[in-house]
Amino acid sequence: MIARKLRNIETFTKLLFGYSEIAPKQRELLYLNGSTQVICAGRRFGKTNYVAGKIFYYATIHPKSRVIVGGPSLDQAKIYYDLLTEAIELSPLKGFVKKTKDSPFPTIYLKNGSSITVRSTAHNGKYLRGRKVNLVVLTEAAFIKDSVYEQVITPMKLDTGAPVILESTPNGMNYFYEEYQRGLKNKKHTISFHATVYDNPFLDQEEIENAKAKTPDYVWRQEYLAEFVDDDTVFFPWKILVEAFEDYKPEGYKDGRKYSIGVDLAKYRDYTVIIVLDVTEEPFKIAEFHRFNQIPYEEVIRIVNDLQAKYRAQVYLDATGVGDPISERINACVPFVFSQKSKSELLHNLLLNFEQQKLQLPASNTILRDELRFFRRIQSGSGFKLEAQEGYHDDCVMALALAVWGQTRRQEAFSTQLDIL
Repeated sequence: MIARKLRNIETFTKLLFGYSEIAPKQRELLYLNGSTQVICAGRRFGKTNYVAGKIFYYATIHPKSRVIVGGPSLDQAKIYYDLLTEAIELSPLKGFVKKTKDSPFPTIYLKNGSSITVRSTAHNGKYLRGRKVNLVVLTEAAFIKDSVYEQVITPMKLDTGAPVILESTPNGMNYFYEEYQRGLKNKKHTISFHATVYDNPFLDQEEIENAKAKTPDYVWRQEYLAEFVDDDTVFFPWKILVEAFEDYKPEGYKDGRKYSIGVDLAKYRDYTVIIVLDVTEEPFKIAEFHRFNQIPYEEVIRIVNDLQAKYRAQVYLDATGVGDPISERINACVPFVFSQKSKSELLHNLLLNFEQQKLQLPASNTILRDELRFFRRIQSGSGFKLEAQEGYHDDCVMALALAVWGQTRRQEAFSTQLDIL
């Protein structure tokens, strides 16, 4: 009975996830074939489940094959491991698995000698280099450095002839965009697939329209309709940001290190964000990150003072409005008042640090990543405003900018005195 299921990927995937039916667009994804498969799909389409089905099916029907799933961080790649191990445990296909290993690189070992391993593409792909593989899958592919794809993945493909699956939502005009365009023009080797949130018939249409009503047009088109949107209002270009994200976990306090703390306080529906930056040497790294809302200011004051005592660092705090009296109760606090000019100088200083590659941020912190991606330079009268894309927050951006400014500020870098109390 089970052996017959192996003859058809659609039936196999139903058995794996307990599906009673598979919609036409999802079926098209399952049968996608080619040496390079570029899957450009919007949120909520279900691409992760169906790509996971393709991965497990490949490993099952190709004995002694080695499959690697790579992502910008191990946590992001591990989504596939967690999804598959949970589904397999509840599936009749459980008998195909010999064992699983959670660390250092989560791996599923099959009884036929195949394996599925998840790894990070960080540090210029060093965890992928030199691996003999039969199938490579890159998740969040548009957020992986072009250099990793060109210098690591492409040689792996040439060495072994391994097919490559790239799955992602769009993110600028990078290698993922170029491969997608190549697949549209020449379908002999590279196959491009496109799907939107509307291609998932199992979602409630009213729920989709409610999400659309709450989402800015630019974000809706890119994230849900999977369109490649070229936007010249972006303040932090992705080609600069991508160099700053690496796969590491904040290490907290260490003796002998120097730190700077940036605090952006919640206002109305915003979040309070606290970023502790290790500024001992370049590139500066995040040592601790906190983001919360609907917490009384008394509790915020306690948390910030505890962190200040722990790290023995100066605190650079947004003292605009409600932050003014709070700053007086924060130990070692340097209050910063936002005006149009001071905010511009603060953010341009952050941009300069990105350009000079003086910052390294954890790739798994997608909240911070997306706030930076959707921060905009918007025309306002005869000038420009620097602010979050409508529908997004900028609390993480401002807290990071304050922590960086605390370390790198130089009076001669500014044309006039900043508005500091």
